[in-house]
Amino acid sequence: MTDSIDTSRRAMTLGLATALLTPAAAMAQTAALGKTGVTAPVSGALTAEAKAYFTEQEPFFKQFAQEFTLDPNIVYFMAAQKGSMPKSVVAHYKDGLDQVARDPFPVYVEASAKTRAKIAKCYGTTPDQIAITRNTTDALSLIFNGIDWKPGDELLMTPLEHPTGITLALRTAARYGVVIKQWGVPVHAHATVDEVVAALERQVVPGKTKAIFFSSPLWPIGQRLPERRIAALAQKAGAITIVDGAHYNGMFDPQLDETGIDFFALCGHKWQCGPGGTGALYIRNKKLASNGTDLPKFFISRSQSRIVPFDGSRGDWDIGEALSMYGFPESADWRALGEACELWDQVGRQRIETWHLRLGDYFRDQLVAAFGESAVLGAQRDPALKSGIVAFNPFPTQQQRRDEKLNIEFRARILKEYGFRISGLGVGNNGLTRKPDPEAAKFASGTIPNRDPLTLAPAPMDHPQRVNACVWNNREQIDRFVAATQDLVKKMI
Repeated sequence: MTDSIDTSRRAMTLGLATALLTPAAAMAQTAALGKTGVTAPVSGALTAEAKAYFTEQEPFFKQFAQEFTLDPNIVYFMAAQKGSMPKSVVAHYKDGLDQVARDPFPVYVEASAKTRAKIAKCYGTTPDQIAITRNTTDALSLIFNGIDWKPGDELLMTPLEHPTGITLALRTAARYGVVIKQWGVPVHAHATVDEVVAALERQVVPGKTKAIFFSSPLWPIGQRLPERRIAALAQKAGAITIVDGAHYNGMFDPQLDETGIDFFALCGHKWQCGPGGTGALYIRNKKLASNGTDLPKFFISRSQSRIVPFDGSRGDWDIGEALSMYGFPESADWRALGEACELWDQVGRQRIETWHLRLGDYFRDQLVAAFGESAVLGAQRDPALKSGIVAFNPFPTQQQRRDEKLNIEFRARILKEYGFRISGLGVGNNGLTRKPDPEAAKFASGTIPNRDPLTLAPAPMDHPQRVNACVWNNREQIDRFVAATQDLVKKMI
């Protein structure tokens, strides 16, 4: 194997220049397949091209998996909850914490400008457009509180947002008199990018739609949305774009300046595998080839910088630095986030993105082979709508698929009895449509509250079980998981 990573920096422990896993490492990989000896199911057929891809890349990623100190008795399909920090990042992170404990006086163990420059380089932008935040929620709060909302402005958003985004939208509406308008997302197996854009375009009203807010990938089902197409549509309508990208950076190669998006809230501790309590905010600070519109007025709600105008005006100043200046942050965390970003660059972000997508495809194919196409939630054909998050429900009847108690029990037992950690749950009637709105009754607790793309009538989906195709996962683990799921479903119905 000829692939290598710069191992000189802090004695990085990857060891990726060797060809195969050591016997001990291979045994550890085998141990991390689940607690029972269930037999793997007959696999969905792989194309010759897919076989060649996995033959070439899987040995590399099995080695890369050794950089993460995950419990060998649990298969962790959960980067969308929280990723695992790589060994090399953890070691330097601990050094930073010790440094701060010995001498707490310095504000930063690494100048914030240097950290922001690392992140900006890795994410395809410039440091003035990157602020370091505490997580995605923190970044979204800064965005929603910074936009110059007026009574009657329309905020156009999907019903499929994370509870954080839903709460922020509802608070914004209550505070400023903003009108929330929903658009239903095409989520059937054969959905296309063109369908998704058309569904959004039907709800956009130029001059009235103030902002378009969406997640990519969507939290409950993992379906990616076409960021660049949506940005172009918004620009044409004179609308601002806000993206919840909690699962975007780290999973994809985030060339942010090319997206045309105005505001991108990013997470540091999920797919990027940085420390908990870290994130980033991308705020477009100049006219770009992908977005030549004027910069929207923006009020900074958290900053100790005294050069910031108080009237929301924008100018030739470093807004990323201003937004990053708040008290005494855990600066060892910041440096560790920057180093996790650099490690992804060293491996190759396109390589990691392709692995997530290819392994995600494999996961979907095996679930479809075992439970049928209707068991997998969201688009399954258009590559532009796919991500490394796979949502499914293995139960055979709709009543079972929408039974919250049954589906929560499934997740508890797949962990306790088989050793696989996954996530689930939708927001149901705690989403955008909630009591006293009579339509809230259409959305059962824990289900996914989508709307029909044409009529906007309630179109609830099932209770989702979510699995992630992470850099530390492999096909053998997926095969065992599908077999365990088949075994458990038989016991539960």
